[in-house]
This record gives sequence, structure tokens and C-alpha cells, in this order.
Amino acid sequence: MADVAMASATIEQEPTTTKINVYAMDRYVIREANTRQELDQILDVIWAANYFPFEPFVQLFFPVLGYTPAHRDAAIAESKERFWIQHQADSSSHWYYAFDTTTGKTVGSAQWVVSQSNPFTAGVPKLKAPWWPEGECRKFCESIINQVYRPRASWMTRPHCALNWLAVHPAHRLRGIGYLLMNVGILRADDLNLECWMEASAMGKPLYEKHSFQSLFKLDFDNERSNATDEWRRCAHEMTPPPIFAMWRPQRGMWTTQNGQEVKMPWELGTA
Repeated sequence: MADVAMASATIEQEPTTTKINVYAMDRYVIREANTRQELDQILDVIWAANYFPFEPFVQLFFPVLGYTPAHRDAAIAESKERFWIQHQADSSSHWYYAFDTTTGKTVGSAQWVVSQSNPFTAGVPKLKAPWWPEGECRKFCESIINQVYRPRASWMTRPHCALNWLAVHPAHRLRGIGYLLMNVGILRADDLNLECWMEASAMGKPLYEKHSFQSLFKLDFDNERSNATDEWRRCAHEMTPPPIFAMWRPQRGMWTTQNGQEVKMPWELGTA
């Protein structure tokens, strides 16, 4: 993260709501998305960020089912509709974006999920990927995303905050935007005295460590399958993401107790 001059600012919300004090650069303002237009602009940032450099994980959530610009446009339109429907249906979902006051553009985004009760009372969910057509690619995608999500659903059976997405437009990286978007969730979590969780890429890991997250383990994906079809093997070759890191931040980022003892790990804390 580049060194930047920071000035006091606020998170702007539209319509007017309670403002939260944060640190922001004069040029960028953090806002919470409340409209379809705002979320569409957030998706544009996510697409741009994950194709420069190319992040294999993006294929799982945003398949381009063809090779022409029209196929890509259709994939972008489908993802925008899907994310808006999901966001509207989930009261714990909070999308924030960095607004560039110079250009009037959205240049960064983050989704923080704030669960004030146990979101996994029904146990570990079996995630589906209906945005893929029926077939081996869908089954492969579902295999990967369920491997990603299983530790969270197994151990975070208490109120907590989770970072699902964080993206910064390639033209605006190394300007402190990721730091601002992280602060939004951290401030909310500390205000509610909640733990935080995320599944992180190697590229994002240093930023998260600056916010008191630590890696619990590194997850390498199992893409082996007995009697695998040619289509499955192609998916495994083209779509298996690099290993990710399961990262956790205890309440208020305190890794030791007042008595100097190490805090209990997520799997030791049980259900609340």
C-alpha cells in the first residue's frame, strides 16, 4: 500500500442516514450503495479488477459463455441482475463503494456481511451455482465454492462480520482505496464487538493483515474426481483457483486477553 496523506472524512450514505467517522483521502469518499445503479457500477469495478491481472476465481462467479463481445456483455448483465436480487434478499448484505470526486466514477467496492445472529443455524449449506448451465462446469464450480465456504459455515456459528468482495479499479490502485474500504467493515465490527472472517487471495493478504486479520490456514483445492469426464478435466485445468487463505480477526482485533493469554480460535468458541 502506497504511503498517502489521509484526512478526516465520513462515509456518505444516500438517502441521509447516520454517518460513520473514518479516514479518507480528499479525492475519494466511501458511500453505501442503496440503488440498482450504484450496484451496477460496483459490478463494473469487480469485472475490471479481476481481469487485470486475471484472477481465475472470477470465472466461477462470472462465466462468459462464448467468445464474442456480445457474450461478455451478456455475462456482465446477468451478474448485475443476480447480485442485485441477492442483495435485496439479504438484510445482512452491505455494499460500499469508493467514489472519485474528481471524475465522478466508482473506483472501488467491498461487500461486508454483518450477521448479528448465527447465520448457520441450519448447518453447513450446500451452495449452488445456477448462473452456470446444467453440466460438468456447474458441478465443478459448486465443488470449489463449497470447499471455500465450508470452514466459515463450520466455525463462524456466532454473530460476526464477513468480507465477501473487495475490488479496486486497476487505474486507481495503490492510492489507499482498499484501506478505506476495509475500515468500513472494521469500524462496524468493532462498534458491534464482532469477530471478522474472510477468504483471501495471496494478493490481498498483506492488506488484511494490516487490519489485524491473521491467516488460520491455506486452502488448496481438491479437483480430483474418480472417472472424471473430459469436461471436468478441462474445468480443473482452466478454472481451479490458486490457493486461498482463511483469515480471522477476533473481537476488536485483540489477539491476546487482558491476562496476556492467547484468544480462543474460532473452532474453540462454539455456537452463540
